[in-house]
Amino acid sequence: MARQTAALSHPHWDRRPADPIRYRITARIADWWNGRQDARAGLPAVASDPDPTAPPHGRSAAFTPHLEKLRRMANDAMHHELVHLQQEVAEPAYQLARAGAQLVEAERALARAQEALRDLKAPTEDELRARRVGETDTDESVVRKRRLAPYLERRARLEAHRQEAEEALVRLRQTRAELQERIARSQRVAAARAHRIHEHSWRRIGSYWQRLVRKHPAGEQLNRTLRPGGPEVPDWVDPAGERVTAGTAAGARPEPT
Repeated sequence: MARQTAALSHPHWDRRPADPIRYRITARIADWWNGRQDARAGLPAVASDPDPTAPPHGRSAAFTPHLEKLRRMANDAMHHELVHLQQEVAEPAYQLARAGAQLVEAERALARAQEALRDLKAPTEDELRARRVGETDTDESVVRKRRLAPYLERRARLEAHRQEAEEALVRLRQTRAELQERIARSQRVAAARAHRIHEHSWRRIGSYWQRLVRKHPAGEQLNRTLRPGGPEVPDWVDPAGERVTAGTAAGARPEPT
């Protein structure tokens, strides 16, 4: 089940949806043929005295060589998607971790700048009226401007530093959001691919199982007591197929009807 997709850029929103995985006639014939051959061989074996009152959801999973082949093919293809996902998000994940560390330092820098601005004391009225050597006859308004100028200059520097720290923090938050969205988008694509592989495999299993039940000498009893075993959606894909987690074990799949 080869990956049939070239490197994706950023397609337009109105691009044509991807085609489903094709169930080629050669694969369909192979599934039918294997179903007939296994039925003639009496596979899988059916209990001679099954419990007729057993509920359908309590049926055991049946495994045949062909079912096992389809299951392993699907699991291998879904694992390939996980490997591709890990390779794809390795660099943005590293950048995200670095941005997170820089974000912590940027928040501290902004807090220090705000604190320095709050701690800056304005000159008192006495300090504004204080005259220095050579200012005995200087107008009082000029004296006040001279005493106030160092304070205003320092306040302007602190305010500029605070604004720079705030802008740096905003940029880092934006970078973090972009990286998170980039990773989440890759995760959604990988999850959708895994679901496509999973559903395609169960479509093949359905064709095989239908032919097997029809040709099996105890087909009715087989269909009542057993269910086909097949691949399960991995844990790294959630049931909705919208995000990916760190797990890699196989998750539960609803029983086919």
